[in-house]
Amino acid sequence: MMKVNDFLKYDITLKIDYDDYFRLIYETKYLIEARLGPNRTFIATKPVYGNSRKKAVQQAVQWFWKDFKGVLGSAHKIMTISDPHQEVVYDDGFACNDLGNKYLDESTLVRLLDEAHGDLTRDDSEGSEKHPPNSVKRTRRRRKSNKQLTTRLSQSPGGTIYYKMTEVADQANSKRAKTKMIKLSSKSLEKAIREVERRGLNKFEKFESNVTITRISKGKVKQAA
Repeated sequence: MMKVNDFLKYDITLKIDYDDYFRLIYETKYLIEARLGPNRTFIATKPVYGNSRKKAVQQAVQWFWKDFKGVLGSAHKIMTISDPHQEVVYDDGFACNDLGNKYLDESTLVRLLDEAHGDLTRDDSEGSEKHPPNSVKRTRRRRKSNKQLTTRLSQSPGGTIYYKMTEVADQANSKRAKTKMIKLSSKSLEKAIREVERRGLNKFEKFESNVTITRISKGKVKQAA
């Protein structure tokens, strides 16, 4: 029974090879709405309803495997679902593996690739029944950047927090101040702030290498004297 909020209509399209269609009939599984199209391919359409394209795709996949039980092979090779409400949109948060962005029909696919301006391309990989390919894939990997927590604290995509320590500038030699990222053991902003204070990182901002060099230089001066 269709739920009250499942009011959006989508179209499932199946493009079935000529021989596969008659194999389907042999298995007493009929698609009365199927019509013979170009290249000896039968084309069948069926409406599906849901509160989003993602939900519609989920229902379409369940219907496909329940009704045909693998007789027609993998769903991704012959089935597409329309996007009449233009829910498939390319933006910074676009995920190729999101179910709502799979099984794209040709018109939606062309529009999406145009919006992506070269960031996406068709996914023509073979895939399998249990691991079907996406409709699109990225042409280049997105570079994940650190999340800035404060002016000096940042967090990597993996969750590691770093403190940006500034080297004291050498005024005599007119050298520019340098920075060094200090890895913290804390996993939250509150604990990271306490760790910085506990370790005194915000009071003595000098690189360890510079401290070591200074000590060695002083030792050599004493020996020379």
